[in-house]
Amino acid sequence: MDLFLIKNKLFPILQIRSSIHIYVYSILIGILASISALIFSFTLHFFEDLIFKKILGVSSNENSNLLWFVILFIPMIGGFFSAISTHFFCPEAKGNGTDEIIKSFHYKGGNISLRVPFFKSIATIFTIGTGGSAGKEGPIMQIGAGIGSSIANLFKGGDRARRSLMIAGVAGGIGAIFKAPFGGALTAIEVVYKEDIESDSIVPAFLSSISAYLVSLHFTSNISLFEIPEVKLLHLYELVFYLILGFVCLFFGYLFVKIYKKIQTFFQNLKFSFLFKPALGGLFVGILIFSIRDIDLLGDGVNFLNKTIHHISKLEENHLSIAFYFLAIAFLKMILTSFTVGSGGSGGLFVPSLFIGGMIGISFGSFVKYIFPNLELPLINFFLIGMSGFFSGITHAPLAGMLMICDIIENYTLLPALMIVSVTNSIFSKWSIYTGQLENRFHSPAHYWDMNLNILKRIKILEVKQKIKKSAIVEPYILFSVLEDKSLELKETDFIVVSKEGYYRGICSLKKFHHTKETESLVYLLTVDDVTDTSIPAISYENTLSDALEIMHEKEVDKVAILDRSSHLVGYIRFIDILKVYFSIAR
Repeated sequence: MDLFLIKNKLFPILQIRSSIHIYVYSILIGILASISALIFSFTLHFFEDLIFKKILGVSSNENSNLLWFVILFIPMIGGFFSAISTHFFCPEAKGNGTDEIIKSFHYKGGNISLRVPFFKSIATIFTIGTGGSAGKEGPIMQIGAGIGSSIANLFKGGDRARRSLMIAGVAGGIGAIFKAPFGGALTAIEVVYKEDIESDSIVPAFLSSISAYLVSLHFTSNISLFEIPEVKLLHLYELVFYLILGFVCLFFGYLFVKIYKKIQTFFQNLKFSFLFKPALGGLFVGILIFSIRDIDLLGDGVNFLNKTIHHISKLEENHLSIAFYFLAIAFLKMILTSFTVGSGGSGGLFVPSLFIGGMIGISFGSFVKYIFPNLELPLINFFLIGMSGFFSGITHAPLAGMLMICDIIENYTLLPALMIVSVTNSIFSKWSIYTGQLENRFHSPAHYWDMNLNILKRIKILEVKQKIKKSAIVEPYILFSVLEDKSLELKETDFIVVSKEGYYRGICSLKKFHHTKETESLVYLLTVDDVTDTSIPAISYENTLSDALEIMHEKEVDKVAILDRSSHLVGYIRFIDILKVYFSIAR
């Protein structure tokens, strides 16, 4: 049996047709996402060591003024090269990365090109590797999302399957790099909404995250992101102080979001080329680091966090100066991150948010211990709970916030305190660092199918005749390349195909077949009839809006043809028009 016959027999079995396919591919995606994330992480660390240790010879804060003068400009150079890699090759790779994933989920059917995570990774290596203040989870999430989306496309998955596998890829990337199987899965399904979770993707996210975690353990051993000493809740009265800490984190979360968006808007409004914006942001970072002269504040700041944790027992002296010092560090990190990512530099906001929350936690804990020196209040607890509370407040992801910390420290004794702070912050927070987040699944185009179909079943097409449109109708003999030009003019992707006699033939979808102009020989050969899907049924005036919606859902099109009693085409009704009718009644 030749290769062609094997492919024809085997490939249909592999195509996504059920939830079992999605679950199996979620495990595969987790494995691939984990390997990719580990390669990226290794490359980033190699680049950082190359720049700062081997080229510049930085080993401690005891360095010459000349070396510090060089470090002043290193983030600017990294910002410039980051801008080159995104501006010329992949504009979608700019910024924090998570927003692009969220927007893809809601508005693009989960489609993410593999070139996005590739160039995102390069841009982030330039940004963080030269001292920019950002997290490596941004490209790691996009790497996983790109793998999930590509697997779905390879095996002919629909929009719903593609979204689930994209979320599974995100979960796999986070679960691998932070060794957080629970936290990775929950972050992936929570981050797309402010007040909801993506319940369709729970099982794929967990399967992917767990498999990615196991692969990560195999290659890197059980080394946590932070070297946390043993933690525990000693007294019930601690919860009162942790609750107050939650509201403190809420205030500073609001402050961070405002600062970040103000700086982001400032750079967006600058009148010169984007190529120089991340470089300018990097220059601001260099100036601030030059002023502070602490090499551990460069990059994601994990080294600074681990040093702080290592010396945390020495901070138990209840000096008020300690509280103000760490509060200043938290504010500094807000500025550094805002200039790095807000200027268009590439990197995530997750690790910086943990950094800021941890510093606020230590600052508040030191202040409390100064006022109540006789109370037994472990400073490490404030550090960890500050991380969780701050992250939950700016991302509306309370489950991820609490369980990510538990996963990272491999200890669940702080869970009651983490629950109180994370949930409280998520409830009271009215802002988000991610602009793409929607309120809940009913505000997302991905879930318009979840509407109450009983309402739509009561409305016949005849009752909404004014909604019938006729502009996106084409004849089968015209060239497909001509239709592509027409689609840009009409801003349509699906076209009703009708014969000269007015009989319905099917729907031609540019979402499923496009880019004919890249193959010159097809431009003058391929007609609309060649790529028309004749299996899509039409409806009549007696059908309901529910009938139309079900056809759109099953066939993944945005309009359905309407025929009269003689089977001639009357026009079509669009998905968006059904929504308008639904919401006008449902309200």
